[in-house]
Amino acid sequence: MLLTLGTVPPVGAAAQVYNACARLSAGQVQFNTYGATRVTFATATDRNQTRVVITGCVKSGAGYSTEWQTTGFAGSRGFSAPGQAWEDTYRSPTGSFTVTEALGRRNPGTALRYRAINASSRWGGERGATYNQYFEGRGGPADENLWTYMNQGYYEQAAVINYNRLPDASTVQGASYAIFLHAGNVPSAGCISTTLTTATRFLRTGRPGDRIVMGAVGDVFRSASRTGPADTAGKSLAAIHSSSDALGVATDGTLWNYPALGNGGLGQRAAIGNGWGTASSVSKVDWNRDGTLDLLAQWPNGTLTVYPGRSTGGFGAAFTAGTGGWQQMAITAGTWDTSRRYPGVLARDAAGKLWLYDNPAGRGLAGRRLVGSGWGTQANFTIADWDNNGIPDLLAPGRDGVLRLYRQDGRGNFRSEARPQIGTGWSARTISASSSFQGAGTRGLTVLFHDGAVRYYPLGQGGWGTPSTIGKGWGGFRTFAR
Repeated sequence: MLLTLGTVPPVGAAAQVYNACARLSAGQVQFNTYGATRVTFATATDRNQTRVVITGCVKSGAGYSTEWQTTGFAGSRGFSAPGQAWEDTYRSPTGSFTVTEALGRRNPGTALRYRAINASSRWGGERGATYNQYFEGRGGPADENLWTYMNQGYYEQAAVINYNRLPDASTVQGASYAIFLHAGNVPSAGCISTTLTTATRFLRTGRPGDRIVMGAVGDVFRSASRTGPADTAGKSLAAIHSSSDALGVATDGTLWNYPALGNGGLGQRAAIGNGWGTASSVSKVDWNRDGTLDLLAQWPNGTLTVYPGRSTGGFGAAFTAGTGGWQQMAITAGTWDTSRRYPGVLARDAAGKLWLYDNPAGRGLAGRRLVGSGWGTQANFTIADWDNNGIPDLLAPGRDGVLRLYRQDGRGNFRSEARPQIGTGWSARTISASSSFQGAGTRGLTVLFHDGAVRYYPLGQGGWGTPSTIGKGWGGFRTFAR
């Protein structure tokens, strides 16, 4: 049954939001939608409710208008808290996610990448390289048999929601998989389920990089009294809007953010902190996986400090993640071992050994393991998925300026292979991986060179796109955030 704005809400749904597109236009959405042309909302009255209202919004001028509205179901136990989705909880994840591909019986005419399901089609639930990925084969007990579910009517048509997978985030083993918007119109194990008619319409109008925002009303929307400025419609009010934002520490210790516009450019800078002048390094990372980017700072006294970002702006109380000896390390933060729920730190010590430090609970580091040696000449490296296979890689330039690729097996262990050379002339100060810089779903590297130029290098499927210069005269920054 299709609903229209002004429809009397069902009994028991008094807290439901039926004007989601207007709320998005007014800057009253907690999650970043990055200016996507189409944004779909799936919201429940509270986290424990499975019944959802699904609203399709399309960009119209400076805001969004309602294109359609209907009902459906989330996980059989409702929604998880932001950043807390996990396997076997029967709750749908909360947040803002891209939609870039779909699957089903036959292509209904979508611009999304489409897979026609066959008898060998599976979606990976077994831990390993195929986790939360499409593959073909026999599979294991936890892998979803897409053919069976399609013939039962659920995956007759389905859009893949990019929760816990690229391009939105590196895949974390155990953080849940196979999150789709699909047909069937029944409570699910974590998907959004609606009628076949609605699922088909969603696919026919869909474009790569469209977004779906899902969760309980209280998690998705902010009150009118907490609305941001008019130009924040559909944007995050957090200090760091996305991993593509460019952050630099000036000589006076001011931390500046140049926000990514989502079109391959940077916006007007804003000061987001001071007292950062002595930081050895600054990293952007969602340390506690709550959907808002945090800052990890490395200090000359040997400590690592986390500054938790707040979705409403600014940072919460800082806490220490590591003590002792960090002033001797070169580090990068992110998801390296995909079996871990929270991102960790790869650190090269003075002896040239490369260590992986675990972040078991989104707070302090606990335990480390050796992952490599002979890294004495490399002080600048970043985690990025070079070949777009869902497994993080390490990209590192040598003193000769050659950028080399270090691939791993999905469990944090380097492959035994010659290290491919994927670039030259990379005598860079800082390399940072990012997503959605050139639009929803895009991936790339932002690089600060010694001449003060900042360049963006798009990543494809194991290759480079056309690079662009996005900043000049940045050599005066003391530190450029990774």
